[in-house]
Amino acid sequence: MGMGDRVMRMALLRSVVGTLLLCGGASLVSAATVVEIVVGPEAPRLERFATDELAGQFRELFDVEPQIVGSRSGTHPAVLIGSPRTNPAVAKAMGADWPELSDQGHVLRSRRLDGQDVLVVGGGSPVATLWAVYELGRHFGMRYTAHGDMLPAVEPKLELAGIDKTLEPRQRQRIWRTMNDFPIGPESWGLEEQKAMLRQLAKLKYNRIMISVWPWQPFVDYEFRGTRKQTATLFFGETFPIDGDTPGRAALGGVTNFTNPDFAEAKTYDEMTSAGVKLLTGIIDEAHRLGMQVGLSISPLEFPKEFAAVLPDAAKPHGLNKLVIGPGPKQTPNDPLFRDLVRTKVRAYIETYPDIDQIYFTMPEFPDWSEDAKPSWDRLDKKVGLADRTDYDTVIKAARERQTVASGDRGEAAVKGNIAALDFLHNLDPDGTLLKAPGGRQIGGVLTALDPALFPVADKLVPEYIELLHFVDYTARRVVQNKQLLAAFPESAAKRSMIILTLADDNVGVLPQLATSDIHALLKETEKLGWAGYSTRYWLVGDLDPTLNYLALASFESGVTPEAAYNELFDGICGPGVSQRTTLAFHAIEKATAIIDEHDLGFAFPVQGMVMKHFVSDPPPAWWEEATAAYNDAMVEMYRGQTRAGKAGRNYILYHAKRHEFAVTYFAAITALRAAAQAKMQGDTDKAYEEFEKAVEALYNATHCIGEVAASNSDRGLIAVMSAYGYRPLIKEYERIEAEE
Repeated sequence: MGMGDRVMRMALLRSVVGTLLLCGGASLVSAATVVEIVVGPEAPRLERFATDELAGQFRELFDVEPQIVGSRSGTHPAVLIGSPRTNPAVAKAMGADWPELSDQGHVLRSRRLDGQDVLVVGGGSPVATLWAVYELGRHFGMRYTAHGDMLPAVEPKLELAGIDKTLEPRQRQRIWRTMNDFPIGPESWGLEEQKAMLRQLAKLKYNRIMISVWPWQPFVDYEFRGTRKQTATLFFGETFPIDGDTPGRAALGGVTNFTNPDFAEAKTYDEMTSAGVKLLTGIIDEAHRLGMQVGLSISPLEFPKEFAAVLPDAAKPHGLNKLVIGPGPKQTPNDPLFRDLVRTKVRAYIETYPDIDQIYFTMPEFPDWSEDAKPSWDRLDKKVGLADRTDYDTVIKAARERQTVASGDRGEAAVKGNIAALDFLHNLDPDGTLLKAPGGRQIGGVLTALDPALFPVADKLVPEYIELLHFVDYTARRVVQNKQLLAAFPESAAKRSMIILTLADDNVGVLPQLATSDIHALLKETEKLGWAGYSTRYWLVGDLDPTLNYLALASFESGVTPEAAYNELFDGICGPGVSQRTTLAFHAIEKATAIIDEHDLGFAFPVQGMVMKHFVSDPPPAWWEEATAAYNDAMVEMYRGQTRAGKAGRNYILYHAKRHEFAVTYFAAITALRAAAQAKMQGDTDKAYEEFEKAVEALYNATHCIGEVAASNSDRGLIAVMSAYGYRPLIKEYERIEAEE
């Protein structure tokens, strides 16, 4: 039932009844009744904001008139916002019954005063009070998704009696990562879209934002010894032209080049950097407005390649499109030149964004700094005492023999790079001024991606005032398979540790992904080990609502399962019974995600060659059929669920159904492409043309599926990626083959 229908229905009820309905002694607020929302006269800003949010939700959910007041009239039902410290009305209502709350604890508690029902909605801090308001919205059926709020399918009743809920965090640090890279991720979101997502994250009770930036992005400007940063680009320097042949182009709003809209008019380095600083500053300000802390995640040892001019024999440009350099053979971990360059970069970020709360130092993914590993180990051993726990050879052996992606030679290079970097970082800030904001405020430090082989000595290697954020492997499934590594932390390091939860991996790429079951296992494991919390990792956001709902519930309540979270989300949005179908769909998506992860991590990585790498004459692997079947099962179940859902729920389910249809059609495209390659090798030209045409049509249709339901710039970025890395290369190859005949 739409909101217009609800208003008409409630108006009719008023005309017929016109009185307060009393049901079995529980007080039910009638449509004609004013509800007072009482906020303390000296309430902090966040509590006043919480009051406005509650009034807005009540207007959406019920046909009542919320009135924001400074004290109760005693004649109307009331909601009391805040704590005994910030609101005298709460102190009076609760008396000695106010629970002992942490700064993140929040409470919903019904009381009876002066013959009226009142509801206390408060917390141990202003931001916890805001979360209590959002918890009340959830209680009345509101659901919070990545794309906005969803009203309940079943019309709620505004009953203020009988509510008694106290929540404390099971995961104290709940970090949302944004910016990232690739057009399918939040790198493509302008400030308005970033703000909209931040507002949803506040409702899901995230308390930190981590802005993850790359050296080549346009978010900082600095100069070192006469060399100024010159690189300011998005999407690894790739461009995405849009023309009349682009599938799904109607969703792109007529643009001729896809990019982050806040950079649409920026052409020069200075214009790009100015736009970038404005964007990040806006994100920081909005997150702070919503009560979140904000950190910047940087790779301190990597630089745009122009800085090779001041770094003798720097490591050659590496990574995608070779945009960054790092320390080379002439840079030892105690090299003063390199130390000054790193400090210059770090200080540039802090001075550009003086209001940040943390700096995350991320170890390079592909380190080249390995020649000095053994001397670095010896220096660290002498400084902090490592020999009583382990030795260098044992650490190298552990890195080589583990079962993560970074094992063997890559594992050895990774841990050696870590050792050298840690030696360097121990000497980076001798006077303790590096992480001081202008004015002297201390900024927190977080070390990201410590090598798992070093976990047993993490407490010695990383000072106790530095938090730890751990990237064990690319996908949640792979981390679960290696969860024994998590138990290696000494207790003092475990309690300041957080785990990176990959909600969707860029290697699996453009396809729908879900890993809630594995994330559930990781939360249980890290909670048992006493870890502090988690950070998210993802690119496309549209598939993530089931996992986001699970995390929102499980972060505060024990015993939450993925299935329970799925039921709460989809039955709430679509109506009772719909989640039976959607849960089957999500289990199928988890199965497809695991199949791809196991057999071909990197299968749909959104880079050049994403599709054409499959134009080879080898037979299609058997797992393609398994993954296609899983995606097809998910699509069928979603469409079945859609037939049972209410109007708003049908539209919501359609998005997921089209995403799953996209996956089925994507696999059809690459299967046909593989068949075309086989026919071409066998000299069957007619068959090759036929299969190639099937591939082109399937890829067009797959992209069109996204265009039909695109809800974010991540979706629109996917359309641009599919055109640039799939559809156009297919057409070009088809024309080339045709010209050869």
